[in-house]
Amino acid sequence: MSSTRRARPAPGHALWRCLALALVATAGVATAGAQEAAKTDAPPAATAPALRADLVKTGLYLIASDAGNSLLRLSAVGSVLVDGQAPGGYRALMSQVRKISRLSDLPVRVLVLTDHHPQHSGSNPQMAAAGIALIAQQGAVARLPALPDPGNGKPLPPTIAFEREHLLRLGGIEMRLLHFGPAHTDADTVVHFADLKVVALGHLFMPQAPEVDRQAGGDLAHWSTVLAEVLKLDFDTVVPGAGPLATRADLVAYKARLDAQLARGKAASP
Repeated sequence: MSSTRRARPAPGHALWRCLALALVATAGVATAGAQEAAKTDAPPAATAPALRADLVKTGLYLIASDAGNSLLRLSAVGSVLVDGQAPGGYRALMSQVRKISRLSDLPVRVLVLTDHHPQHSGSNPQMAAAGIALIAQQGAVARLPALPDPGNGKPLPPTIAFEREHLLRLGGIEMRLLHFGPAHTDADTVVHFADLKVVALGHLFMPQAPEVDRQAGGDLAHWSTVLAEVLKLDFDTVVPGAGPLATRADLVAYKARLDAQLARGKAASP
């Protein structure tokens, strides 16, 4: 059995999309016992990150650390995480998840990544060992390290790569995963919780100036175009990759500052 095996569908394959959603919705994708085992087996962090949890809107929680933000969306059959934490942060993250979902005691079934960077994906090996399915834009999936074989005779949970849009339904909740082109990287994912009027933007929106990962296809010149597409969505709350929650007006102001920066750059060009 190869130690680098990963289940990865062809982008846009309709049959796989239906199959993947069926896998996610079944109890076999992840069990509370498997997640407890992954927590036990996870290597201890030298310094455990300090995490804090806050309610965003009904059924949606922000779990934040200095490394970055994670979102937990509860459903009737389990929960979805948007972004994990940095390496060594799995135990602390899942401790917060258990505190939030203690009444239902339902497991995490899906992890959505807004990009491939370690502050979002550092807990991927433990997530996979716990049977948690992974969804990310296809470019981000290609940059993730290969997951180790679980070593228990069970296959790795599915890794679902989408190109432009993926509709995720689970236990009565729905979220749209959208990719509008290169900005922070060339594989950024926007997560739209339409019923809650919330968008999770990862590093497309941060308290500080835009950070462009050019090695991963990032493009500052196209960033404003991406934000213009985001602003066509119906939302009033913005979850950044790190830092406090923001409003639609904050995102509009952020885009205006970016546009001004780009205009100054063009004016200074010979």
